[in-house]
Amino acid sequence: MTNPPTFSDEELTAFIDGEFEHTRAEKIQRALENSAEIQTRIKALALNKSQINSAFDLLLYTAPEMPDLPEIKPAKAANITAKSIGLIAAFSFVFLIGGLSAGYFAGQHKDKNWREFVAIYQTLYINATLAGIEQQPKAATLELDKVSQSIGKKVDLSVLVQQSQLDYKRAQILGFEGRPLMQLTFLSKIGDPIALCIIRSGNQESREIVVSEMHGMLAASWSKDGYEYLLIGGHDAALIKSAANGFAKSL
Repeated sequence: MTNPPTFSDEELTAFIDGEFEHTRAEKIQRALENSAEIQTRIKALALNKSQINSAFDLLLYTAPEMPDLPEIKPAKAANITAKSIGLIAAFSFVFLIGGLSAGYFAGQHKDKNWREFVAIYQTLYINATLAGIEQQPKAATLELDKVSQSIGKKVDLSVLVQQSQLDYKRAQILGFEGRPLMQLTFLSKIGDPIALCIIRSGNQESREIVVSEMHGMLAASWSKDGYEYLLIGGHDAALIKSAANGFAKSL
């Protein structure tokens, strides 16, 4: 009996958005019809439009007032055409949306580095995102080798599975500002999604482990030998500290 195909979050998201090439989409559709695990992941990844609308309503409600626009001199008022009015309305809308975006992100994302974006992405993970993923050692090693090459750092499967408190699931390539970023995902023993992300920094200076809270999750960050690391997920401080220490020594 052949094993059912596996799909990454990126593939399933592209399928949801209708942005995937036809042949692969058919495979996902067949898997969706026959796999409860795929159905659960699709539901978890699908964006809730009502939540998006509510978020924009909140942004509009908290937006600063529009600044006073310069008065139009009476002598030129007669020359305003319907096209001009349309352009003014369009620029006013862009100004409003730009102001909302700038104000929101300035307040919510002051430290716009790669860790911040990883933390936001991690908030989308739930137990069902990873629970159905089971890889044989050979397949897991091949996947890990491919992802490791993207950042130029060898990561052995043995290092990831030796963490007794974490169940290793998969590796995938993300990116930040044109730089590849390795994401290694785990489930804790109580089922919390945990991610270890690694990105090349170019700075050889090492930085000790710092534990903090990011978007309602615990996170440990450090740097070593030209790479930066972030371990994030769940609320178990002892687990995050212990796992971070283990990874910092072995990677």
